[in-house]
Amino acid sequence: MKKIIILLVFSMALFSCSDDSNDTTTPDDNTLSTAPEAKAEFDASNYGVYKGIFVGSTGTVYVNINNSGSVSAKMVIDGTTYNFTTAESVTNGQDISGLTFTNGSSTFDFNVLSDGENPLIDNLNISGHANASVQMFKEYSFAHIKCYLGTFSGDSSGIFNLATTSDGYVLGLAVPNDDINAIYMDGSVEGTSITGTFEGGSFSGTINGNTISGTWQNSVPENGSWTGTRKL
Repeated sequence: MKKIIILLVFSMALFSCSDDSNDTTTPDDNTLSTAPEAKAEFDASNYGVYKGIFVGSTGTVYVNINNSGSVSAKMVIDGTTYNFTTAESVTNGQDISGLTFTNGSSTFDFNVLSDGENPLIDNLNISGHANASVQMFKEYSFAHIKCYLGTFSGDSSGIFNLATTSDGYVLGLAVPNDDINAIYMDGSVEGTSITGTFEGGSFSGTINGNTISGTWQNSVPENGSWTGTRKL
């Protein structure tokens, strides 16, 4: 697949992970949300729920900004859960800039506009996971977010992760096995059909319950298939 370096690639430390507040719980079909967790009162606010995908390994990201009366975050990377906390406060209806979350020696900053638009994680320093990237959506009371972790194969192979919304949007990140740079993808969902693009190529697929699969191609030319399983 054609490779590009996106703005969400950050350098990260290579020391060992903290064991504090970590577990190896893996969600199954019975624990995955079936409807939006975000509250309608926060649809136009910086408060609410944010969900996304992680590469530089593989995983999901969940940020709760007072959706349930507290501020917290969670990353599930390679099946291990890392719970993050912050000592900083946030104000409803104001931009959030550089809100630092911590788990032992691992940290990241969360940023979002006052209305919940443009969520961004930067300054990632997650122990043992180098060259990471994150893409996130804000969840709305009318738009359920689902995050799928998977792989692609064919003329190239590697990690292939997608996040979808029930109102028709897709964000994705892929990393070839022979590279450290992430490929940014975006697209749309109509019914159970996914279509999208990345620089120099495209992908398409089908949603079948909590699994997704499809094909990809680029202008090299290279092509292959991809598959994923919902984890958030």
